[in-house]
Amino acid sequence: MAKTPEMSSDFAGWYTSCFMDEGSVRAARWKGVVDTAAASDYKTVEVLLRLAFGVGAPAGTKSESLDDHYRTVVDKISGDGTALESAGSQRELQVLAAAVLVRLFSSLPDAAIGVTTTSFNGARAPELPMDLAGLAQNALLELSRIKHNRAEAKELVVSAPKVDFEVSEQAIASFDQNTWKTELERLRDATRAATRFIIDGQNRIMRRLTRQIELGNEELQMLWWLVGEHSDIGKKFSKVDAALKPLTFAKELGRMTTASPGPASIISMLARAGIADRSIKVQDAVNAPALDWANSATTSQRISPVSTPLHFALEKRAEIGDDEAWQSVWSAMTGFTADASLSAIRMAELFYREHIYLHVEN
Repeated sequence: MAKTPEMSSDFAGWYTSCFMDEGSVRAARWKGVVDTAAASDYKTVEVLLRLAFGVGAPAGTKSESLDDHYRTVVDKISGDGTALESAGSQRELQVLAAAVLVRLFSSLPDAAIGVTTTSFNGARAPELPMDLAGLAQNALLELSRIKHNRAEAKELVVSAPKVDFEVSEQAIASFDQNTWKTELERLRDATRAATRFIIDGQNRIMRRLTRQIELGNEELQMLWWLVGEHSDIGKKFSKVDAALKPLTFAKELGRMTTASPGPASIISMLARAGIADRSIKVQDAVNAPALDWANSATTSQRISPVSTPLHFALEKRAEIGDDEAWQSVWSAMTGFTADASLSAIRMAELFYREHIYLHVEN
């Protein structure tokens, strides 16, 4: 079993400030945070988001519930300390879940994206010992920078391997067949090791080059989209209704994105496409597209009222088939009001992030 790393000073401060403990319980909880992060996938992230934000909404997935994942998280996050099943443990679970998400920010884009979309521009603001949404936003910028770094020339060079083999003195002095058979087997093994070194290096370079080509294609497609100023709905950017732009343009850029969490310049591109920095109501943005567009916006089975509220709104509107009736259902399950307003550019960014969360692999 891997050794638990030294406790981070951030976690030590968060836990102590909330629970006044600097001893064995805190150490156990740190182990739980580390172990939970090490075994996390997108379903674990969805559970962590609900715990950290204190949201009791139903799972929202079409095919299965999150009950099993919830139990796994609760068991693992305790770190073999006192159980966290009781109602009185909810606050501790909340803080620990947030700590796991922060630990995941540097390695799992879904964690940072999920916090950003779940926060929904600050509409959900849990009382935590850290600025969870702010840390997530900073992590997204750093992840975007790292994912879009170009490989340097020296990283694309395979060094010449050394074949670690010399004929033994015993073999030189002997004409014994078995002795030389052993020597040839050693030579074979040394040659195989050197060949494997070269192949592994070439495969690494091919992965880097393939990733670079994909990113170049992503950038090229986005550039031509901006230069052409023509939306997939068949209209020039300037002819698209203002209420239709946030979700439509965000979706189109999302479909061009190949690496999560997308380029750091996404807000600039959305602004360049003509999305104004003015307020728009959720109900107006969700009702703006045609029903068939709302229905085809995603085929993901991961739509959630917690982490993807805008996609969830489109799904409810498409299911009900009415521009008014979906709003009460959506409000009841998200805790937001459909007439809530936020800037059009921010709504577009959130919808873009949701698309990446649902469709682009980490």
